Amino acid sequence: MPADPAQNNSSPPPPPSQPALNMPRTIMILLLVMGGVSLLRAVLPANLDYQFIVWFALYLFVNGQFIWERLYSLVTSVFIHEGLLHLLFNGFWIATIGTLVQRTLNGRDFLLLFLGSAIAGGILFVVLNWGVTAIAVGASGGVFGLLGAFGHIGVARPWEDRPTRWRKLAVFTAVMMAINIAYAMLGGVGGSQSPSIAWEAHAGGFFAGLFLYPWLLKRQLERLEKSRFHVVD
Repeated sequence: MPADPAQNNSSPPPPPSQPALNMPRTIMILLLVMGGVSLLRAVLPANLDYQFIVWFALYLFVNGQFIWERLYSLVTSVFIHEGLLHLLFNGFWIATIGTLVQRTLNGRDFLLLFLGSAIAGGILFVVLNWGVTAIAVGASGGVFGLLGAFGHIGVARPWEDRPTRWRKLAVFTAVMMAINIAYAMLGGVGGSQSPSIAWEAHAGGFFAGLFLYPWLLKRQLERLEKSRFHVVD
């Protein structure tokens, strides 16, 4: 007589519970630093917060003169945001798209991709505003770099032939640049009352991520391949 299924205690155990938000450690640290900077600015007196922006925001021209010693601001400005909404918007994309990209790279290469894209975006912003004391803050250049990298993961599939991949990436790039310009013209997440949107930094970051990611991925795959072989004397 077959056993009663209700009495069968050999059923597989339930799957282990997974955290609702499973972000890589690198991304969590990155977001914590950005949040910490915003919290610090929130508690600073107005005059000190002004000085904070003077020291760390991105601008390389004063009275038409290029200030070489301010090149560090290409990095420090990435961690400063213009209000909570700006931080949350960038943080959302870093947590979502960034997590997808980070799963294909190690933490060091992910930071290289993110910061390299942000710096490239800052450089293009400065070049297209040459001679002007134009101030920029925020991680949007790095965010757009992650979107550029995502094109190689979620748009142009790795198993597709090269012409198909290039065609998809070209369409993806055109769409992203159209969105970038429209986003800047409409004033971004805060509407017409928000500060000007640095579309130049977005574009520079996107193209940096688009071209940096394949190189970083190839380098990582080569390292993994070498680690599979051991020389025995």
